[in-house]
Amino acid sequence: MKRLVIFDLDDTLYPEIEFVKSGFREVANVISQDFGFKVDEIYDLLMDAFNKDRKFVFNRVLELLGINNETYLNKIISMYRNHKPEIHLYSDAKAVLPLLKKNFLLGLVTDGFPSTQRLKVVTLNIEKYFDKAIYTWEKGESYSKPSILPFKDMLDEFQLGPEEAIYVGDNIEKDFKGPKNLGMLSVRVIRKEGIYKDAVSPGIDFEPDYTVNSLIEFVDLLTKIP
Repeated sequence: MKRLVIFDLDDTLYPEIEFVKSGFREVANVISQDFGFKVDEIYDLLMDAFNKDRKFVFNRVLELLGINNETYLNKIISMYRNHKPEIHLYSDAKAVLPLLKKNFLLGLVTDGFPSTQRLKVVTLNIEKYFDKAIYTWEKGESYSKPSILPFKDMLDEFQLGPEEAIYVGDNIEKDFKGPKNLGMLSVRVIRKEGIYKDAVSPGIDFEPDYTVNSLIEFVDLLTKIP
């Protein structure tokens, strides 16, 4: 019997692209104020760069604009990570979290800059649902997914075995290998607008045990899993 449900955050409980767009708007406004470019043009450059390659977006856009200043680069990266985001829960997450809270222990395991991830959780107003949240980057590189360590810590916190827990994520490149290696069941929720929706599994050990199209489907699945 499952007693603990562990969730990923980005693109599992809310659309990560909302955070990206929110941060890019903030950065575009500042670059516009500082250098006189049009806000919309900067925002479009940022989105185009992101859609081509998610790595080093700010470096590449500043280079296009002729702004070769590492201090300024660090300034806008910090601004992006620490801005107050305009983000919203998926409608199914909004419905499911309070329902699950009545019947299960809930955990959260999320990669990323801890201050950024904590800000997302606060903005989404979901900290009240989770009995424990693990921000993996606070623990060091060895805790980043697909490590088993954050999931082992979560089980240890509640003195549960892996057969008593289930993990829900979205990113097939890293989300499921850790819990699977511990013997925990894992579920992938497919998000049509998800940043990693087209990601390719590196191998069979990265594959989830189940796939659903919404968290409503996940709740139905929970009733059928022994």
